[in-house]
Amino acid sequence: MKSKIALFSVLLLIFSILVPATVFAATDPGLENAIKATKQLFDIPDSLSNFSYSVRIEGDLKIWTLNWSSKDNDGTSIEVSIDNTGDVLSYYRYISNEIIKKLPALTESEAQKKAEEIIEKLNPNILDSIKILKRNRNVSINDNAYYFSFVRTHNGIVFPKNGIEISINKQTGELESYSKNWSKDLVFPSADKAITLEEAQKAFKKNLGLALTYKSSLENKNIKVYGAYSPIYNSYYYIDAFTGEKINLGSRYYDTAYGMTLKLGFSLEFSEVAFNEIVLTPEEIAAVEEVSNLLPQEEAEKIARELNILELDDSFTLSSARLYKGWFEKNGYEWNLNFTKSDEKNYSRVNVTIDASTGEITSFSTGFSMPDDDTVKYDKDTAKKAVEEFLNQIQPMKFKETKLEEREDEISTDEEIEKPKYYSFQYTRMVNGIPFEGNGITVEYNAVTGKIFGYNLEWYDVEFPSLEKAVSLDEIYNIFFRDIGLELQYTTAAPEIIFTMEKAENPKQEVKLVYAVKSDKPAILDAFTGTVLDYSGNPYKEEKPLEYTDIAGHYAQDEIEVLAQAGIGLEGPELKPDEKIKQKDFLLLISQIINNGYAFYGKLSLSDNNETDNLYQLLMQEGIIKESEINPDSPLTREDSVKFVIRALKYDKIAELSDIFNCTFKDKDEINPELIGHVVIAKGLNIVNGYGNYFRPKEELKKADALIIIYNYLQL
Repeated sequence: MKSKIALFSVLLLIFSILVPATVFAATDPGLENAIKATKQLFDIPDSLSNFSYSVRIEGDLKIWTLNWSSKDNDGTSIEVSIDNTGDVLSYYRYISNEIIKKLPALTESEAQKKAEEIIEKLNPNILDSIKILKRNRNVSINDNAYYFSFVRTHNGIVFPKNGIEISINKQTGELESYSKNWSKDLVFPSADKAITLEEAQKAFKKNLGLALTYKSSLENKNIKVYGAYSPIYNSYYYIDAFTGEKINLGSRYYDTAYGMTLKLGFSLEFSEVAFNEIVLTPEEIAAVEEVSNLLPQEEAEKIARELNILELDDSFTLSSARLYKGWFEKNGYEWNLNFTKSDEKNYSRVNVTIDASTGEITSFSTGFSMPDDDTVKYDKDTAKKAVEEFLNQIQPMKFKETKLEEREDEISTDEEIEKPKYYSFQYTRMVNGIPFEGNGITVEYNAVTGKIFGYNLEWYDVEFPSLEKAVSLDEIYNIFFRDIGLELQYTTAAPEIIFTMEKAENPKQEVKLVYAVKSDKPAILDAFTGTVLDYSGNPYKEEKPLEYTDIAGHYAQDEIEVLAQAGIGLEGPELKPDEKIKQKDFLLLISQIINNGYAFYGKLSLSDNNETDNLYQLLMQEGIIKESEINPDSPLTREDSVKFVIRALKYDKIAELSDIFNCTFKDKDEINPELIGHVVIAKGLNIVNGYGNYFRPKEELKKADALIIIYNYLQL
């Protein structure tokens, strides 16, 4: 019989893992082999003469982390993790003060080939057991490397829990980083007797299924509520590929591990993150109270102390109080109060959040020293009864509008596993019989003490669209299986970690063959159209490499293609390179390259007036355009394009000293006198060239020429 989790056994485990490397050095002949194996695989420059290492044990494996750094301590270093079988688990190279060029010397396909060569060198014959994942993000000019993700496969079936991440330097093709997660000695069941995809779809509809829900997102600082169909169960649930039954492979022993954590400290607390937090001065608080009739601090404290379940007697001191703006700006202002009590043996802490307008308690959490006797005294039914009695007292009306989310944790009945010490109950808000994801009430219950130690209310004051005309569920299933779909996967259950007096045992994992919802796009379908939505509730746009179908043989083809590789350009597939460019589109190109490319990251077009306004607001803040110059849909002249580029380079103050510049273009008299300096600087930097001896300042700029200007800008 394995012993119960005890503090000293956990500390013994932690010590054995974190013990300094020097303790092992005298008796560790494997270190020399680890160093030699690493230097055989990687080039370690002589300039990295400082060497250090650490070692840890994971099950039957001993893992060394070897670090070489510059003698000058300039930050340049190489770090490698390798185990006692010679398997490289990670590699990281950092070069101090490395100059990041804006445009790559290698194409992405060339870099991928180098990545695969390195993977094969480190793992001979592994390429047939991995599959590259589709890139799900645009490339940024701020990145000095290409990043590739490979997933493990077995007989062509993916095993998403294993894989390799690798990055290749865009300029040199050298390895920048490498990380391998690869479980050993796994036995993969044969897929020969698996049910068909059609049978899996029927099983999904019967045993998992989709449901109509309300979802929300933040749009222009306002909460947007929309209707959507999405899977009823979370990502831990699958369809067994042999039986078609529902299986849960999530945190099966969550409560046991949870109890272990608490044994070392205090009870789990709700996150105290306050999004868009605004901490006010006493003067500002007084002004807000006067205008908005907010609760004064004393009244908020009284409300907290009067909630009997918190047991806030006079021995508790109010240690801090703050007034801040609520998340999503949905709740106006909230009070957050912290109470503490301590003596020689115990420490207690209570955190309470109160709506500053209504006095409603929206959350609380308590921290306390665990009792010496941590025997579980209360079961789940008793906990549920106590929780619902509490909710009928604190939130009777809202509680009536919720539904308990029944969990199927499949906790082991093995007597050697401790009973759960904590229960979490999630009550989801129901609107017109439809669940509203993200809204509801969560309550945490301690099965040792019989006390509620956590409470959180999430309840938006918003209007809900009618979903009476939503697409039928049958039609949605057809769309779901067509546009998202299921796939065969290998997966494993979250492992049980059993702590004993000797060590932490991590039992061998059993591999399951399942049908899972594909994860390459969100499993969210618009309630009225069935369109796949992103997590903001907008139509999902699959990110594809930027390519154009109409630039072959064009004089700007090379420059346009290099920029496209870096994610810079205008939305395709047709560019229409000889078409005049609008002011807003040229400024969008500039927004892609200023501030290291993060200003309008990934934006290739402006979808609406709001995005256009945001673009101009950003560029006015950057000093690239003035309010009087805004004319989004107008064609752009050559001299104005130069003006914006020189401002982006922050050379405009010098350029404005037009009298000091000698302009050699024969049509200089046609150039706006205020822009003479801008044109001369741009020509001197090879950003623009004229037509022979002529600049043609009033000529309207073509898209191709605009992209050449951006390309030249990035050569600086």
